Amino acid sequence: MKLLKNFFTLVMVFTLIACSSDDDSVPYELNNTNLSAGSYGIQYLNIFDTETVNINGLDVVTEFSGTGETFQISFTFFENGTYIVDGEYVLNSTITVAGEVIEDNTIIIDVENETGNYTANNSLMQLVLDGEEVWDVTLFNENELRFSYNNIYTEGDVDFVESGEIRMVR
Repeated sequence: MKLLKNFFTLVMVFTLIACSSDDDSVPYELNNTNLSAGSYGIQYLNIFDTETVNINGLDVVTEFSGTGETFQISFTFFENGTYIVDGEYVLNSTITVAGEVIEDNTIIIDVENETGNYTANNSLMQLVLDGEEVWDVTLFNENELRFSYNNIYTEGDVDFVESGEIRMVR
């Protein structure tokens, strides 16, 4: 009986050790192979830009905000480091100067097979488009890609703050 009890304990130990956990799965890596596994449809687009100019000691702030909708646009990455964007969407935008809305627009943006290059950096979770636009990847898995940008810079006497987010689904 003691032998049977020891054997049962041994089987239980091996069973517990042999069971794997879903927590041990390898994270989905941001690389050219995984990006090029299928085309993405854009689901969400939001941009916000601010320009500040000091005129005679007074800061004049111009703001642009835009939100996309009615997306019929695809974004395809290729394993060779190139991409193509094709389709159209509606962009609702507002321009405000010194707190006053000066322009509200709703326009259809038509993107016809625009191509470019990209670099995927898994360690920094960034995509660099066309060698200059750095996007922070906030979500990447088999089905979704989300990225955003935040830039603050000055050109001449104008201070710029730019931000945006794009969400895509395969």
